[in-house]
Formats: sequence, C-alpha cells, structure tokens
Amino acid sequence: MKLVIGLSGRMGAGKGTVADFLIREYGAQCRRYSDILSDLLRRLHLPVERRSLQMMGATLREVFGEDVLVQAMEGDLREAEADVVIVDGVRYPNEVRMLRGFEEGILFFVDAPAKVRFERIRKRGEKGEAEITFEEFLQAERRETERHLDEIREMADYRLDNSGSFEDLYRQVREALKEHGL
Repeated sequence: MKLVIGLSGRMGAGKGTVADFLIREYGAQCRRYSDILSDLLRRLHLPVERRSLQMMGATLREVFGEDVLVQAMEGDLREAEADVVIVDGVRYPNEVRMLRGFEEGILFFVDAPAKVRFERIRKRGEKGEAEITFEEFLQAERRETERHLDEIREMADYRLDNSGSFEDLYRQVREALKEHGL
C-alpha cells in the first residue's frame, strides 16, 4: 500500500529538509506543485522566482479552475512507483482533500518562528530570495498562496516543530511514521 505524505508549512519552515530525510531514510519519491509551475515558467522563458511561481499558480487556478494543479498532482502520485510518495508544498484545502482520497494519505505541517524562517530563506538564496528584507518576507507570507496556511495547519495529522536540531525534527518524523507501519 502506498503512503502519500503531504508536506505543508510556511516559507523556510523546513519542508525540503523533511522531504530530503524521507527520500534518504524511506526511499520516498518527491513531487512538488512548484515543479509543475517551474516547468511552465521555464517553457515560457520567464524567471523561476517565488513571486512568479505564486502568480502562475494563481492564474492557472483562476483560468482553469481551483483543481487544475490538484488533478495534475493526483495523476503524478498515482503513477509513482515508490511505496512512500511526498507532496511537497500543500497550500490549499482542496490539496488536503486530494490527499485524503488516498487509502494512506497523511499531512505534516512543518513550522518554526518567523525570524528563524527568514534567516533560512536568505541563507539558501533560492528563487530570488537572497536579498529579501524581513518586511518583504512578511509581505510574501500574506500573498494569496500563503493565506490558507493557518487552516491547513489545523487540518494536519502531524505538526512538526522545526525550531530545534535536525535530529529533533527527524525524531518527530520517525515517531509519526511508526504509526503507519514504517
């Protein structure tokens, strides 16, 4: 039976860190909504930056319907061959509903304080984030794509506190997965 794990959380919370751990320790395959959007932006020769990704996602949902990316992701998940498959970047309630449609679908919400997350995204410097100010960071968190995260946090099966060490985070993941036979 395939275990589908949705990862959600604010920017810089550690979703990628959890995904990397699941890939390394459990042989998971990872799918990201942002990969679908990045592919489209590259095809259009547009910059692959957080703001462009957010705008592309919002535009696709507006033009093709709220479930356009969810349907694409669900198809990718069903085709995945691994026993554990990750959806990295769950941000909308309909994405959680799609997860719940799998026999074994769970949601992790990864969190850390805002200042910690801000320093992490500046340090990693991806998607045009190296020069972002704290005010811009807070503004980005208020964008359309981020506004459902409080609701998603409440829908999560597991809330992972990533304000400590890597080992603290990994321990929380291991404990959660034990409940699912892993």
